[in-house]
Amino acid sequence: MEQFPFSEISTWLSEPKDLCPSLQSDIRTDVVIVGGGYTGLYTAIGLREAGINVVVLEQDFVGAGGSGRNSGYVDGLIGKDYPSLLKIYKKERARELCNFAKEGVLKVEDFIKKHKIPCDYEPNGNIMAAVHPKQIKKLKTVVAAGEGLGLDFTFLSQEEMEERGMPQAFIAGLFDPVGGFLNPGLLVSHLRRIALEKGVQLYEKTAVLELRDSSPVVARCKGGTVTADQAVLATNVYTHALGWKKRLMSPVCAGMFETEPLSDEQMAAIGGWEGREGIYTAHEQLENYRLTANNSLIVGGKHIKIPFGNHLTNTYIPEVFTAIEGMFRERFPELVGLKVKTFWGGWIGIAMDFMPDLGKVGKHQNIHYGLGFSGHGIPHTCLMGELLTEQIQGKEHPLAKVLKRRVLPVPPEPFKWLGTKAISGILSGIDGVTDKQVRKMNRTSIH
Repeated sequence: MEQFPFSEISTWLSEPKDLCPSLQSDIRTDVVIVGGGYTGLYTAIGLREAGINVVVLEQDFVGAGGSGRNSGYVDGLIGKDYPSLLKIYKKERARELCNFAKEGVLKVEDFIKKHKIPCDYEPNGNIMAAVHPKQIKKLKTVVAAGEGLGLDFTFLSQEEMEERGMPQAFIAGLFDPVGGFLNPGLLVSHLRRIALEKGVQLYEKTAVLELRDSSPVVARCKGGTVTADQAVLATNVYTHALGWKKRLMSPVCAGMFETEPLSDEQMAAIGGWEGREGIYTAHEQLENYRLTANNSLIVGGKHIKIPFGNHLTNTYIPEVFTAIEGMFRERFPELVGLKVKTFWGGWIGIAMDFMPDLGKVGKHQNIHYGLGFSGHGIPHTCLMGELLTEQIQGKEHPLAKVLKRRVLPVPPEPFKWLGTKAISGILSGIDGVTDKQVRKMNRTSIH
């Protein structure tokens, strides 16, 4: 099988030169946080600002999980999609959820500004795009849902897309001004720096073997233990390994890649893309495309790997890499000579209702968690860190009640695997028909 240029982590991030030492003793602290990604770091920073002593335990190095592998989208979505929110919930409840998601975007934007984090953030909004005329109906359905939810969506006709210089494959769109995109590796690296400056005790290359259900709680590692009054599970898709919240999320492995930078001529060939908005398609399993600060393209979406159980194997997934590059070549025939620089993969934890969950577990209710970001981790984790900081101090954040609901558990195996494969197969089939129609439409226009 063809070998792909591959990064073990991502194009964004590599192991830091100032790697913190692993835990090699038994220590005591106020709060122990398991997981050194966005959720763990935001929570640790918030707790230190409140004068609380914190230890963060990271099994690899900070950001090596989903926080350093994602595509960098910052959006205001929560749940599967906006029309689904209105079908499942009453309008007032659906609006609360949308306001929660929008607040997450504002929180991460404020955090970046407050700490002057150079993470290439471009608040240019995002466009949901149609690649075939039949998808225009879906766009208009989402616009109508947005009106009911109090959101500021704008429908873009083909002429308006062309005026914005959008790539020619995208024939209509829905513009959402909330959010944009950033460099996730730079963001998590600066969160690490801020946490260390504030006095967080960080231990990298320190896997937690057991989080003991006791009071005080004990995190047992190979080289020692951390005893604390309270603990935080900030491990998202990896949480099952510790025996907690095993059926909250279903893991999927997504692949993506970065191209070489586009030249001025190549940018002009695809229309100019002057607004530099993020683009995701109106498929059932969406495709996503975005520009980096140096005009390379980040491409991903649609094609995933579904494991049996929670076996999070390596992320070299050539069948997915082949599929997403083929998808990209179809959408951007003008870039036939553009090379792919590197592929990578990462595990995403998908909750049954595609929404994060906040809570406490254990006999002593001293193990806190914020999990299940379902692909929207950049904005949601920032707000989750604030919610966890308040919860640990015995306070209730005004937005914490928005996440209170009956959380449906993921089915046990083999039903989870069979169900996930079946749903993915059905959605892929629907998208396959659409893509065949696009190819036929393109052949007709050529002739």
